[in-house]
Amino acid sequence: MPQFSESIDIARPPEDVWRAIGTPERWFEGYLETRSRSADYPGPDTRDDHLYRTRRREEVDARVTRSEAPSVLEEDQEGKTFSRHVRYSLSPSPVGTSLRVEDDVSFKGLGKLAAPIASRDIKQRWETSLESLKATAEGGQ
Repeated sequence: MPQFSESIDIARPPEDVWRAIGTPERWFEGYLETRSRSADYPGPDTRDDHLYRTRRREEVDARVTRSEAPSVLEEDQEGKTFSRHVRYSLSPSPVGTSLRVEDDVSFKGLGKLAAPIASRDIKQRWETSLESLKATAEGGQ
């Protein structure tokens, strides 16, 4: 199971970063379209089912498993070629917020064959996504 971890400092308070995390279509690389989302996402026991770009458009069922605003968000995501557990940890910092993302991914079916390429792609997507999240949160968009 590949594991990824990335960190970034964002010049906004944790509450602002938390709100930005709640709109992944604005910053998450590969997020194509929301299918359905709970009104109080990313609150406890909420969902954000969406289309995600792998080698194709893949339906992903995402379920919040832990939500402690504005410090911890954990989500389980299930697609046809992968499943993952993502944890966002936010803490106040002198800059504003220190954000750490941990992503544990398991590849399924044909996804296992592409695991080396997919793993590099995931790492690159997290780097790009966190820069976009930072721009979104700091821009107040």
